[in-house]
Amino acid sequence: LSARGQLGAGVAHEIRNPLNAIGMASQSLQAEYLPADTKEREEFSRLTGIVRDEVRRLNGIIEEFLTFSRSRRLKLRRSSITELLQKVVDIMKEEAESRQITINTRWGKSPAMVRMDADKVQQALLNIIKNAMESTSGAGKITVSVEPREKDQVIVNITDTGSGIAPEEIDRIFDPGYTTKEKGLGLGLPLAYEIIRAHGGEVRIQSNKGSGTTFEITLPR
Repeated sequence: LSARGQLGAGVAHEIRNPLNAIGMASQSLQAEYLPADTKEREEFSRLTGIVRDEVRRLNGIIEEFLTFSRSRRLKLRRSSITELLQKVVDIMKEEAESRQITINTRWGKSPAMVRMDADKVQQALLNIIKNAMESTSGAGKITVSVEPREKDQVIVNITDTGSGIAPEEIDRIFDPGYTTKEKGLGLGLPLAYEIIRAHGGEVRIQSNKGSGTTFEITLPR
């Protein structure tokens, strides 16, 4: 990590400690100091619930930041990108079904071996597919395909039938300082981009507002 990244990670860890103390204190308040009066008890429970929810939310933001700061630490070995993609699709299947989204896969029998940190690339692919799901409403479709390109590259395409991305947003979508999300830091796509770039790869976006999006991920073999 850079000095700035190390400093940020250290600050994030220091913030987490008092946050956890606040969370534990709110649980103790709820367990030991619950008012006897029914009306007061309801208000007390509501307020301590808000504290716990906000502690969880802030811990989530910190974890998102720490994951982003660790994205360039790689443990490389040759692994099958198709096997990894199948694992990712299996992980996302239940959530996709709950959203009435179908995930289709298209790749041949070749394992498409890539020198990669499988855990990191899995995180990148999960983030991109999750973003595709969030932009796709009822009865939508996501297609994941693998295309070997010559001997030195593999192309992964993730295409959705969602709302698409405006041209001005495409230019900023991988910027860690830019998000359209109401919760969190919106680091999912910037993290995915950093992971793929750390592998010597590229991420390109093809999209028109209202007609879906394709993320084209190029990875060197």
